[in-house]
Amino acid sequence: MFSLDDERFFVEYANGDETFTMYWNVNDKHISQFWKKSLLSNYIGENNHTNYAPLDKRYMNKGFPNTISQPWSRDIQQICNELNSSIEILNTRLVDYPTITQHFTPERVWDEKVFRDDFNQIHHHFEKLSGQTWSMSDWYKDHMDNHMRWATHCLNNACHEIESYVEGVTTKEESFGWTGISFNTFSWDGVERKQHILYDYEDKHINDWKTTGKEWGSLVPYYSQLGKTLREVFHDGDEYIDDDNISQHCLMTGEIQICLTGPGGEDDLYNADKGSGFVKWLEDRGFDYNDPRVGAGDAVMGNPAWELFPDITWQALDDIIKKCDNITAIGFVDKNLNVIPSKSTRYDYTWQDQYKAEQKMFNINPEARRLEL
Repeated sequence: MFSLDDERFFVEYANGDETFTMYWNVNDKHISQFWKKSLLSNYIGENNHTNYAPLDKRYMNKGFPNTISQPWSRDIQQICNELNSSIEILNTRLVDYPTITQHFTPERVWDEKVFRDDFNQIHHHFEKLSGQTWSMSDWYKDHMDNHMRWATHCLNNACHEIESYVEGVTTKEESFGWTGISFNTFSWDGVERKQHILYDYEDKHINDWKTTGKEWGSLVPYYSQLGKTLREVFHDGDEYIDDDNISQHCLMTGEIQICLTGPGGEDDLYNADKGSGFVKWLEDRGFDYNDPRVGAGDAVMGNPAWELFPDITWQALDDIIKKCDNITAIGFVDKNLNVIPSKSTRYDYTWQDQYKAEQKMFNINPEARRLEL
């Protein structure tokens, strides 16, 4: 079996009217089977729980530019504008919450002296306002309408998008980037929907986490809760985050991350993590680096179907994908690369379309769950 169920996963990337389809072979690990079943039942399978929730295209292709001056539709100025707008919504409409004092500009983003602290602080505001997936905050439950909840999620999304943008420009890797297949947005397209289902990890899923690296193109689980993982807290030097908002992967929705950092590799991470201080940092906090529940590594669920690209290097594929700022379809294909209609769907809109529709929806009704067409 070349791929789980003899079906490859695909993503149709788009740059304007030009498209490129990338294919992956999904392995048969427990976590991979869990992911595929969740993706189909929540988002793209027949009679799925969310009635084909829209793909969140404002928080999708991250870290693609590799220079400050490289043209990109979601450039730093655009993301700063969205972040500042979200801060303004919360400052002017959320009663009794302390004023969020940060104001973001490209110049401040590129200022190494304040960058890390700025974004740890803004992420901490998101944590306090949202709470945790299994225990939403009183602010979120009792003091916000949907417009304010949308703005709260924008704090988180813009924060991580800018962090990835900066890392893509400053990285020592040959190439950096991520595609996040996420559906964390309101029904701005006017369709009546239900919430996705959160599926709990079992021990067999957690045990697929290994302290090894990942290659360019690897499929790994999406972080389907709120807050940060232990590795993220260490990487960010985050002294603001509360312990309640630090957790390893424990919930599955079917969303997924595609690693576009390369070349990467599957070497053991221990020596590098010991050298960086991560191993000792965990030990000082009572965690065992090798315990899969700590999640020091990753659970790789699939890799590019290299047999379909015999004459193309990963660098060439990376270059093709990173010219694209859109995704127009995802799903599964059979062994002959025929799209399986019952396991795939299209998203023929842009992030600009989404953002305009979201703004229109909440301007009409701050309590809106969907746009009234």
